[in-house]
Amino acid sequence: MKIIEDLYYGRIAPYEMNISATTEYQKLKALADRNEDLLRESLSDEQKELLDKLIETVTDISSISERDMFIAGFRLGMKLMIDVMKDE
Repeated sequence: MKIIEDLYYGRIAPYEMNISATTEYQKLKALADRNEDLLRESLSDEQKELLDKLIETVTDISSISERDMFIAGFRLGMKLMIDVMKDE
């Protein structure tokens, strides 16, 4: 019951969990940052604004996708629990 209590009191916030600790993530993030910096050097101010809008939109899409995957995973977990409980 502790996890339910932690969830109720807001001590669990899945959207705040940091997944960036993995080596794979860090390497890909560094590559993306390096490529963005190289691209920005060659862009006009107008193009940089457009790039910023693109990055913001991709970030929003990723956030929505992460939320939806969390919900789907949670639902699957609950379905598994229901199925396990039926067998008893």
